[in-house]
Amino acid sequence: MPKDIIAVEGKLTPLSSKTHITYQFHLEHALSSLEIDFRYAPKQFLDREASQPLILEAIENYSEPAWAELYKKQWENYYPLQNLLTLSLDSPSGFRGSAHRHAPEQRHMICPDGSKTSPGFIAGDVPSGVWKVTISVHCVVTPDCRYELLVRGTDQ
Repeated sequence: MPKDIIAVEGKLTPLSSKTHITYQFHLEHALSSLEIDFRYAPKQFLDREASQPLILEAIENYSEPAWAELYKKQWENYYPLQNLLTLSLDSPSGFRGSAHRHAPEQRHMICPDGSKTSPGFIAGDVPSGVWKVTISVHCVVTPDCRYELLVRGTDQ
C-alpha cells in the first residue's frame, strides 16, 4: 500500500513563467516504487480578447520578420493559449527522468521493472536519501494557475 511522502499545492501567475520549483524529500530507507501524481489547472486561457495581444506579441518576437504580418492576420490559429508545466526527478545519485508532457493531469511510476516505469524515467532501485522533484513552469498565460503534487512510496 503506497504511503504519502510529500503533498503540496501552489498557485502561479504569469510572473512565474520560465521558473523552476523544486521540492526535496528524504527517504529513510529504500522503497520498491515511487508514484508521482501531478495536476494543474486551468490548462487553457479561454479569453479571446485578452489572448490577442499576447499572441501578436509572440508573433512579433519569435517569427521571421518576412512572415510576421501574415501570421498576425491569422492570429486566431494560435488560440487558445495554454499553460505548460512539466516535471523532472532526481534521485540521490542524479537525474532519474522527466515528463515533458502537455497533459494537465499526470501519473508516473518509478521502480526497478522497466515495463512498469513511466516513459521518460529511468527504471531502477528506489534508494534511501534525498530526492528532488522539479516543476518547470514553462508558461502561465492565465491570471493564475493552481497545481498539486503528490509523491507516494511503496515499501519493499
